[in-house]
Order: sequence, then C-alpha cells, then structure tokens
Amino acid sequence: MKPHSFRERLVILDAKLLITLVVYMACIVSYMVHSGERLRGHDIGPTGKTVARNLKRLRGNVTLRELQQRLRGVGHEISASGIQKIEAGVRRVDVDDLVALAVVLGVNPNALLFPKSLDEPVAVTGADPAGLVRVWEWADGITPIDGDVGSDDYIRGLRPDFIPAGNTKIGPVTFDDLNLRVDELSAIIKTLVDQNAAKEQSGDGND
Repeated sequence: MKPHSFRERLVILDAKLLITLVVYMACIVSYMVHSGERLRGHDIGPTGKTVARNLKRLRGNVTLRELQQRLRGVGHEISASGIQKIEAGVRRVDVDDLVALAVVLGVNPNALLFPKSLDEPVAVTGADPAGLVRVWEWADGITPIDGDVGSDDYIRGLRPDFIPAGNTKIGPVTFDDLNLRVDELSAIIKTLVDQNAAKEQSGDGND
C-alpha cells in the first residue's frame, strides 16, 4: 500500500481535528443548555419564588433603572434586566442581593423573604410551617418554626449576648389580628364566643 503523502497526512490530521472540535463544541453547548435551565429558575425553591413576588410588590412605581441606580449607590450591582429576571422567578437571589435589595427598598429582609398575605402560598424552603402566623413569629424571633426547640434556648440563640432580646411575647389578640390568624386562633375564637354566650346568659339571669 502506497504511503500517504505529506499533503494527504495533513488533510487526515485536519479532519481528525475538525471532528474533535465538533465533539468539543457539542459538549460545551450541552453544558450551557443545562446550566441555562438551572439559571432560568428550574431549581428556585418556594422562598425564592416568594422573594420574586415580594420584590415586584415592594418596588411599586420605582422603575427597574432607578432600582439599579439605588443598588449601585450602595455598592451592589444588579442590572435592570437582572432585577426583572428576579421578579419573573428566573434568576436566583444570593444573600448579598437580598440584603442590598432590602436596604434600598427601605425594608427588613423578612419583608422580601416571607409571604405577606394569606392569598399567597405559605411555603418556606426546608420547612412545613403550620401557617402564615407561625412563619412570621419565627421570622420575628418569637417561636421556632417547627416548635421543637424550647423557647428560652431558641431566644438565646437568636442574637449576640450583648444585644437584649426584644419583645418576644405575643400581645393581646384583636379582631384585626383574626384576619391573619384564621387557622391558628380558631380555638381562641371559640373561647371568646363561649365566654360571650356565658355573659349573656348571666345577664339574663340577673334581670
């Protein structure tokens, strides 16, 4: 068999390199597609979705560009399109994003992290809370979200020792509170109704 000429060997080598390059590019495209799926929000959990809803609500009439400028003013960069993607639930928010957004929006980070209304899904990543009130009591440092930790131990673990704990007791329940405590306070409502009925009966007996 006649050996390949130098030119023929170059052609064969070029063909092998081309095949290798095509395979390599196919691997890169496949990786980018799968990475893009993750970045577009396929792994955004329930708290991430809550942040998306809250950001859109709290931004209100502030334009995307204006919010971008506010973030830049505190040394944190998120583009206007990035903010829009967060609100659409297709871009993840890291802790620095979250804190910076809370700062420029003038709210506590909790206002971004947790649901505000009973009309929203009451979901927290990694937990199965009993209701919206329990979520916010946990967020405010009043009670554990799962109820498994003693209150004293829980409160001691919340903040540095030199910072005193705030008010960790729930104030008297008002009728306005009942709008948010439909599930958790059903027993209290029943008690109030029973007490009122007993007073009316007692009043009738005194007439």
